[in-house]
Amino acid sequence: MKNRRLLSLTLFLSAFAPTILLSQNLKMKSVRIWDSEKANFSGFVNLEVVQGKIVSIEPAKETANPDYLLPGFCDASVTLSANALGGKTSRSELPKVLSGFLSAGFSHVESVADPNLTSLLSEISKSKWNAPILSQAQKPILYPDLSPGDGSLYQSGWKGNLDPKRNRHVPIFLKEWENKGFSQTELFSHRKEFEANGKLAVAYTFADKTSWEDALDTGYSVLFHAMPSGTNLYRAQKRDFLWAPMFGILYLQELRKKPEDWKEEESSWTKLNPYYGKVWKESISLDGEGWEGQESEPFSVFASQFQLETETHSNLLFASGSGHWGLFPGQAAIVEVRLWELLLQETKQLEERKNAQSSSFWNSFFRKKSDTILSPKRDEETLPKVRRRILQTLTQTTCQYVGADHGGKLRVGGPAHFSILSENPLKRASGIFPIESMVLGGKLVYTSKPAKEGTAK
Repeated sequence: MKNRRLLSLTLFLSAFAPTILLSQNLKMKSVRIWDSEKANFSGFVNLEVVQGKIVSIEPAKETANPDYLLPGFCDASVTLSANALGGKTSRSELPKVLSGFLSAGFSHVESVADPNLTSLLSEISKSKWNAPILSQAQKPILYPDLSPGDGSLYQSGWKGNLDPKRNRHVPIFLKEWENKGFSQTELFSHRKEFEANGKLAVAYTFADKTSWEDALDTGYSVLFHAMPSGTNLYRAQKRDFLWAPMFGILYLQELRKKPEDWKEEESSWTKLNPYYGKVWKESISLDGEGWEGQESEPFSVFASQFQLETETHSNLLFASGSGHWGLFPGQAAIVEVRLWELLLQETKQLEERKNAQSSSFWNSFFRKKSDTILSPKRDEETLPKVRRRILQTLTQTTCQYVGADHGGKLRVGGPAHFSILSENPLKRASGIFPIESMVLGGKLVYTSKPAKEGTAK
């Protein structure tokens, strides 16, 4: 293949011989790596990995077409047991699901509502599947009056025991239901109890208009899915809250009503994630039942709220919602990132014309085929800033939240979890995606480069 450079002898051999993946040493010369402190790429450096850890990052000479390295991305909410087709993930599908995350540069993912992952982790080790590093929150707590449901994915009330094999996050699902809920006294006392045991109680709200207020008032970390319209966070700016909109869920529910737009979007997802095109493209039936969410309001309402709350964008947490209907590993992240990019880029323009008719943009967004997320307006000044914010959220912010061992950074002494891109994602037309290769613990675990056995590319 013309003008293609080998990442290193180790990576080259690994691309054709999976058994060589036992090697954890590699050298990358004259590359540019993501500097989380500056939210930008560094100058040219040589990076060396020994036994899965970065042992040196040294200045290097400039080169014409450098590779760009991004820290492994982190995803704060996935469902591995759901296959995005409205059914359950079979054992034969699991290797594809795991590779799907790697194909989009994700090194760490957190499950919130799966069954116990112990058996899956054992299977990954036994079968030697390439997989991101998995963690799992404690069983979500529901109101005492709600049934945990089949499979015991949830626990009713506060009676459940904490599982030492799961991480420190304790999800509290605050879903308004017949005017019932946890009292502020209960919320406060149990938050203090969890903290005393080294756990973090996280209140999940689901577009409810009032339940999140009780959580904020009692000192919880609040994670919005998505922030309800009419929310006024002015008084809560200094409170501890995170915002993981998971726009893709509602967006795809509306997109499914437009088959022609769906095909156009699907073509874009394939270009940005060849793995999706190979494994899942055209697997969705738009006429099928699939996953049905309870849409209290259309996507555009939540998107508008996202733009109105400009000061909260620094509180963003990345959650792809992979496993919901139509959202496959890797592709789900692409859908979410593209929506963020469009909305964040358009925010400034909307502020400038705030006295104009507020519905004009969203009317065009959903009624004109040319105004889908495939072709947002390009502002040469705004776009790189938007992508820097998104990259910081995908790496440092979310990785620290899920407790990733690399902390969303590339640093000497840290684990070698990174994706490799041939162009600067801050500037290229395709954006943050696609990636070319993914390295986890110094091992090449994914590459999109086509190869024929016995030949060099």
